[in-house]
Amino acid sequence: MTEFKCRTCGRKVICERLEDAPTLPFCSERCRLLDLGKWFDGEHVIPGESLPEDEEEPEN
Repeated sequence: MTEFKCRTCGRKVICERLEDAPTLPFCSERCRLLDLGKWFDGEHVIPGESLPEDEEEPEN
């Protein structure tokens, strides 16, 4: 038996097998999509050095 907390809402989920939880580590498709939206909006980021701004390539 597997037990985990949803990363979006914190709901406790218990399932017999990992295959029974297709939205793992989220409790539902809704929570999975809410998390994805936060990545798109820039609320979730991976820390690290900033990338240099794209420079225009010279025309030949």
